[in-house]
Amino acid sequence: MISSRRIARLAGLAGLLLAASAYEAAAASWYCTAHSPHASGWGKSPNLGIAKRIALNECAVRTRRGKVCRITSCR
Repeated sequence: MISSRRIARLAGLAGLLLAASAYEAAAASWYCTAHSPHASGWGKSPNLGIAKRIALNECAVRTRRGKVCRITSCR
């Protein structure tokens, strides 16, 4: 039978590992910018494709009709 001390230690270790993985996921976010001749937009997400899509949508909302937004940087 596993002692209650050991269970408490394992639960604490599991909590630390979960917190560390959440911190790494938050730290590993993508930040993308998009520009058109008249506007710009940016997006941030852990997923590169989503960050690009957010940046393009933010730029498209602000740009004039007929102008195209392009991703200019992602890091």
